[in-house]
Amino acid sequence: MLVRKSLFLLAIFLCIFGGLTRCAAQGPINQGRHTGNEWVDPDHSSPAGTQYHLFATPSRGTNTEASCLVYLPPDYDKNPAKRYPVLYWLHGGSGSQIEGAWMVEHIDAEIRAGTLPPFIVVLPQGLPDVRYINSKDGTRPVEDVIIKDLVPHIDATYRTVATRKGRAIEGMSMGGYGTLHLGLKYPELFGIVSALAPSIKPMSEEPQVVTEPFGNDPAYWNQADPSTLAREYASELIKDKTRFRVFVGDQDPLLKPVTEFHELLKSLGIAHEFAIVPGAEHRYDEIISKSHGDPLQFWKTAFAQ
Repeated sequence: MLVRKSLFLLAIFLCIFGGLTRCAAQGPINQGRHTGNEWVDPDHSSPAGTQYHLFATPSRGTNTEASCLVYLPPDYDKNPAKRYPVLYWLHGGSGSQIEGAWMVEHIDAEIRAGTLPPFIVVLPQGLPDVRYINSKDGTRPVEDVIIKDLVPHIDATYRTVATRKGRAIEGMSMGGYGTLHLGLKYPELFGIVSALAPSIKPMSEEPQVVTEPFGNDPAYWNQADPSTLAREYASELIKDKTRFRVFVGDQDPLLKPVTEFHELLKSLGIAHEFAIVPGAEHRYDEIISKSHGDPLQFWKTAFAQ
């Protein structure tokens, strides 16, 4: 009993002092944790009805590729003339494409039950701490790989609704940052933006592993910052009626910066849903399970707009 208690306390200690980027997805979605820069996930698992998929990445140079997981709804092969909306789901820090399998499993269950419309889900393999930007030194162009390589590839390979109204992006923690960065910067691509506990602390509060891809350069950091992009693209987001939500738990250390971001969106006149989830820590499963109502139903109305 004493040993078990000691291990439990040690786990809490490691989680607190390991930083948010290492604890973004503890619990049932704590899968595929890694710290390397593998563009191709060495784990070829295809959980929750997904398919392991490779695609070319000319943004990185000739003869390069990256991986992702693709979920196709149950009726995809039965309706060859039908086109489907697409959700791009971005994993958290030190995670991998498998991290989104927990969410896909729940979406699949609701699609099969008829409570959600069918749609495709793409889980890209992001690098562990690059935050879905192009690293300043040019060696890790994650943003270009997603925007210039992955999205066009998915539209060319699958029967997608290849418009902004049929294309959504969501992520948790580092993936939430990436969601805001890409969703705000490319309003012509993404008509639906869902950021869950986005890691949007000031640069001065982040560890070096997070600031390094930005070249430890405050100017580059500010250029990529979601608050900067919200101000820059506010008119397009308002005009195009981007469907926008931001959730955070009331036990999450990111509560303050996320709430401040919500206030910024309000001041800019950018319509969005905002919720502080009672009892939720910095965990995707808690944000989803403890939210009022069924947060997955967001996709029913989002894709119907």
